[in-house]
Amino acid sequence: MNEEKSDWIEYLDNKVALLNAFSGESPGLNRLRLAQVIIGQTGDFRVSLNFPELPEHSPTRWIANGNDSVQLRLSFYDLTRLSISGRAHEGNLDVDASFEPDGRFLISSHLFDVDLTYGHVKADLYPFNSSVFEEPRDWYRR
Repeated sequence: MNEEKSDWIEYLDNKVALLNAFSGESPGLNRLRLAQVIIGQTGDFRVSLNFPELPEHSPTRWIANGNDSVQLRLSFYDLTRLSISGRAHEGNLDVDASFEPDGRFLISSHLFDVDLTYGHVKADLYPFNSSVFEEPRDWYRR
């Protein structure tokens, strides 16, 4: 029986690193800006989501370095289902994201939706200054 988790960070394979970044209190995944979607040849799915501003409890070093936002990069592996519907348009799209029980992840907006089921997920955080940030750097395999 799968127990529903109350905090999205609890679904991550590397949850300790992210919990520490936000002092144990994760920000919500609503009102994010969809920056990038990558479907890999080996069945992986990656998505970049920008927070509109630095979430509460962000590290003070991010502010000290002149950052006012952070990009959340999620990497999903061992996909068993992927559904993308809607249409893309120029510019970034405002979306809500959520982790569901049984390895399900959703992105939704009025124009674009993603629904996938995964085996593993990891996350990385990239703080940035929105006045000079243009496009997310390309992802390369590590």
